[in-house]
Amino acid sequence: MTDRVSFDLLTEPWIPVLDLDGDTREVGLVELVLESHRLLRIVGETPPMTAALYRVVLAFLHRACAVADESAWRGLWEADSFHSDPLADYLAKFGDRFDLFDPHRPFLQCPALARIAPATPAKLIPHRAVGNNVTLFDHTTADDVTVFDPAQAARLLVTTQAFDPGGTKTPYQQVKASTQAPGNLLGVVLVEGRTLRETLLFNALLYDPELELPRKTTVEDAPAWEADDPPVPVPQDRPARGWTDLLTWPSRRVLLSHEPGGHRVDGVVITPGVKFTGDLPQHEKMAAFRVSTDLKGKPKKDAPLLPVKLVPQRGVWRHSVELLLADRPGEGRSRLRPPALDQIAGLAARGHLSDAAVYTLRVFGQKLDDNASVVETYLEEAVAAPVALLRAEEPYLAAMVGTAIALADAAGSAVRRLVDGYREERVGKDRKRPKAPPGLDLSYWPNLTRAFDDLLIAVGAAHREHRSEREALSEWADHVAATAREAADRWAESAASDGAEVVVVGKHVEKFHDAVDVLVRTFKAEVRRYLTREQDE
Repeated sequence: MTDRVSFDLLTEPWIPVLDLDGDTREVGLVELVLESHRLLRIVGETPPMTAALYRVVLAFLHRACAVADESAWRGLWEADSFHSDPLADYLAKFGDRFDLFDPHRPFLQCPALARIAPATPAKLIPHRAVGNNVTLFDHTTADDVTVFDPAQAARLLVTTQAFDPGGTKTPYQQVKASTQAPGNLLGVVLVEGRTLRETLLFNALLYDPELELPRKTTVEDAPAWEADDPPVPVPQDRPARGWTDLLTWPSRRVLLSHEPGGHRVDGVVITPGVKFTGDLPQHEKMAAFRVSTDLKGKPKKDAPLLPVKLVPQRGVWRHSVELLLADRPGEGRSRLRPPALDQIAGLAARGHLSDAAVYTLRVFGQKLDDNASVVETYLEEAVAAPVALLRAEEPYLAAMVGTAIALADAAGSAVRRLVDGYREERVGKDRKRPKAPPGLDLSYWPNLTRAFDDLLIAVGAAHREHRSEREALSEWADHVAATAREAADRWAESAASDGAEVVVVGKHVEKFHDAVDVLVRTFKAEVRRYLTREQDE
């Protein structure tokens, strides 16, 4: 008689981490928590995988080491590491729920799917060309033999639950269609500290289901692995019962199969799971939300809040107002930042965190095609998060940061108009003009990211020290103008292929430079008005 195959996610290494010495390795859930003060961050193979792993770890932390009030949070912050006793108590109840191959309760899986013949486990990777999942990333097909070691299979399982695209799946009975997993609806926001332990604490919200903490968390809240019974194999739809329920949302019914007598995963069944039907801004805590706008950029009246998402090439810093700055509570809110930032701002206001600290917001996501069934690209970006700005409540700060972003948008549009104007003149209004070269955005937007971080840090420092923010904003305007001009000049050099072209290009470039000058003067005048109004008040 052979021993049952097992892979315990509590103790077996499967979560990839970067330690403080810059070395990468894999750890189990228990080691990750208890040694988090010696680790820097989780580093998945893709940004969605990293986000999905963080969400599972945070669900585990909320349940095993729940922080119910600010005093408890402060105690953990001042300690050297997480304590092992709460973990031991939790695992005494649920320690058997983390086996990837348990025959009755496999981790985040549905054992009832055993009646369906498994397909290649390559289906766990959306960038592999399997069935209808043909994408740009590689050319692996269903005819290729694919097996995964259990650690990799576990990571892919977690990522599938959080980020699987929509589309046709293997039906358990009749239903084949599945909607995209919730992670695709937003940019997943994580507050990063100096160590993984700090990161976990910053993102560990005060948690007490009996007090409905955090918001929309009920006494029925629990991560998927705590359910009394394995999930039913038929699709369902419902709102979340609370925060850890959403962190481990079972968007798919999945069952892994392994080689006889071995640990390598050689098959998988994936069917439609649970469709989320709740109000995302009310339930989701690792995201920012903004009011939708019309074509002129004006907020739509009574429109629902939309999640901030990552867009290729154009930095997520363009949503820094929604990501970082507090909005006035109540009716008519125009934005909603991640609750972890409200918690950090409150802790800093009461002296538990330094006002001078600058943390990082790391945002993860992926872009799907128009049918929301194929992954086109993975995305990950970071934004500086000065605590002084997180605490700030003055409306003029949001207005100034928003105006700084609007300046970048306007200058970027001016670069585009330069190219469009030239092509319209050369090709003619009645003929279809080719699109602007893809390198145009690449030569502009990425070159603003670091400067905008510098702006946020400088504005935060000025606000904390009761100094004027004018110098920082003026430097930003000059950098935007210089970056736009450099992008325009690079385009002009490539466009002016002969003497006749030089004259035409030169005319449009001169017009562009005049437009940028006007934008900068207008921006600096607006800044003066904001600051003068604030001083008068």
